[in-house]
Amino acid sequence: MGEAETTAATLDVEIGGLGGEVTLADLFPSSWVESHCQAASISEFLEESGFAVADQESFESIPTHELDRYVDANTEFDDWQAMLSAGVERYVLEQAGTGDTAADELEAVEGSDSAEAETEDSLEAGV
Repeated sequence: MGEAETTAATLDVEIGGLGGEVTLADLFPSSWVESHCQAASISEFLEESGFAVADQESFESIPTHELDRYVDANTEFDDWQAMLSAGVERYVLEQAGTGDTAADELEAVEGSDSAEAETEDSLEAGV
């Protein structure tokens, strides 16, 4: 495992309501990254970004507009918040035991305004 892979696997993302430590690798497994991004893993995605990510603090210090620009250019998402929201939704469904079927159904409606509003409401509510 390379340095970037190790870093991404241990980089904690604090998401209210999920309980415990949730890593970027938890939110963005390789199979998900491959289907939504121009990278094979979240580690590769971060490594190719050019941002120096060594820990939580360095990740959080990336200017939002620069991260948004990178996400927009290298994923199907418009910005980091949209990508994070999708990762959280996938993670929550997986933890709830609903499996891939629910995640596939969610992706099918993901483009609708109501789904995006529900996602934003859920995140604001601390999901």
